[in-house]
Amino acid sequence: MFEDLNPDCPAPVPPLTWGQAAPAAPAPTADPSDPSDMSGSASDDAGDLPDDSAAELSDWKGSLRQDFEDWLAGLDEIPATDIAEGLPPEAPDLYDFHQQLAAANAEARKANRRSAEAISQWGDTLARFEGTLAPLRETVATLAAAQPKEGRMARPHCLIMVELLDRMHRIARAFQAPPAKGPWWHGDATLWRKAWETQRQGFNILVSHLEELLKKEGVTRIDTRGLAFDPAVMTAVAAEPDATRPPQTVLEELAAGYHRHGELLRPAQVKVSR
Repeated sequence: MFEDLNPDCPAPVPPLTWGQAAPAAPAPTADPSDPSDMSGSASDDAGDLPDDSAAELSDWKGSLRQDFEDWLAGLDEIPATDIAEGLPPEAPDLYDFHQQLAAANAEARKANRRSAEAISQWGDTLARFEGTLAPLRETVATLAAAQPKEGRMARPHCLIMVELLDRMHRIARAFQAPPAKGPWWHGDATLWRKAWETQRQGFNILVSHLEELLKKEGVTRIDTRGLAFDPAVMTAVAAEPDATRPPQTVLEELAAGYHRHGELLRPAQVKVSR
């Protein structure tokens, strides 16, 4: 009566009577997952193939079965997998995302602050370097100004020409009054004065040529007569009392002074009142 309650239970075997044979056991069903049961399927498949193909298939399956059994025999533990089986995927966490974003923002601010400090230090270094270069730049500018420009006469040469012109001016002033006729002159006194005048005119022409040459080089004479003494362009070499002039007034120019392109080339030597 209980066999109807569980259909999975096998039906009871009826009792045997004397002289009755036992019923035949049912044929076992092959399990596809059991490698030991592959022989039955192999033999079934081999029955449908030719003899050569069936033997080859049987050998291949036997080799494959042997390799699988060797692999199973070599396992000491269950192989680990990269992905945990049976676990649901982790859902995104908004709080963790906010923490990571805040940490990245803090690192970015630190990096920006370090960059700003480095740029500031670099600016200070450049400023100090600029201060070091300023005197050098002024020195180079002074040396460049002292060098004669293309087509101009060098400063020492101009000073030599100015000294020569000063001497020629003194000779020209001496030519203003002809000396008395010497005993070596046997001609008329009129001829003597005429010869002297000819020499004076020729010398004045030479002086004018030299003045023109210096004028082309930008050399100009400094005016001093009757002006107040200026120590920037004058040198007082003598002084005398003069009630008609204010003190420190130029009474006489003893040696002319000159400018060259607005720069002092040589100061004038003067006599002033006191």
